[in-house]
Amino acid sequence: MQNFCTEMIGGLRIRFRRLVNDVLFLDRFSQSCFIIGLVGIAMFGILFAIPHLYTDFGDTAVLIARAFGLFVAFQMFINWLCMKFIDNRYDPDRHGTLPEGIQMGQNISRLPASVPESKPVNENKRKTNGLNQRKSGSVMYVATEMPKTADDLPKRTAYPYFSWTPCLRCNRPRPPRCHHCPQCNICVLKRDHHCHFAGSCIGYRNLRHFSVFLFWATVATIFSTVHALPYYYYHVIQNTSFFDVLFPVAIARYLLGYICLRYALFVTLSWILITFLYWATSFLKIVVNLIMLGKTTFEADNKMELTDRRNLNDKLRSVYGKYWILNFIIPLQFLYEPDDDPINWPFVKA
Repeated sequence: MQNFCTEMIGGLRIRFRRLVNDVLFLDRFSQSCFIIGLVGIAMFGILFAIPHLYTDFGDTAVLIARAFGLFVAFQMFINWLCMKFIDNRYDPDRHGTLPEGIQMGQNISRLPASVPESKPVNENKRKTNGLNQRKSGSVMYVATEMPKTADDLPKRTAYPYFSWTPCLRCNRPRPPRCHHCPQCNICVLKRDHHCHFAGSCIGYRNLRHFSVFLFWATVATIFSTVHALPYYYYHVIQNTSFFDVLFPVAIARYLLGYICLRYALFVTLSWILITFLYWATSFLKIVVNLIMLGKTTFEADNKMELTDRRNLNDKLRSVYGKYWILNFIIPLQFLYEPDDDPINWPFVKA
């Protein structure tokens, strides 16, 4: 009996681990948390927290605060939709194929690398995410041959990072900074990362919306926290116990009839708010720094040696397009594309 229970628990652990590691599950779970959190926090703030905080200032102050809250929620939602549905895939018919005179694996950086490309690379060095770096240049290990058995790994070949490389899945060359996303199953131009909150890849065309989304998410979470704390202090804490600050306890005590549904929902939404606040501010700081450097998250994480020689204004236009600051008011994706060349990258040296 003991062996049976041990095997059953072990099997449940394996299934749970597979479920958590499943990208589709993570995408759906993250998007559900975002929708529930956004709608719940916005509605709770508009119905309860804002009227309470602005009672002494009159109806006009309440109306202004509610209008600002709705505006911020709208900005988050519209940029989330753009992140999710704007296509970043590499299309040879639209963007062009391997240029004439350029060979596969040839470093096409506008400035020469300090180490000759013919210098052999030690493939026995420790690899991180399939990448390896030379001391004075960056090398990417690209899958070039499918494994013969399920237990084998695909054969990988070293290519200079800033070169055209083969895509084994799409069966065609892909330009520099373009990577195949195994979750989306497409080659993404200037791929930054796969965003579970949007269920799609962040890259050349929707990085602008990801950064704007993070900006308004930071504003929204700070705005919501400022209104939630007084409401919690004057209304919730007087009608709940100390342990109700933990949302599983609050939900359980609601089901047992000790506290009302409104307080249980407030505690749950407060935890979602705290999570969003930490996530949004942390990622916003990272994204702003990467835009100023002209790099992607992929390149920063793998220590790729790239230098964008443009000034700050040109770097901003390469992400947001013309009149970049207006993107923080209204999406301009269909009016002004990013002011950059996603195939040749003439201002980047590697």
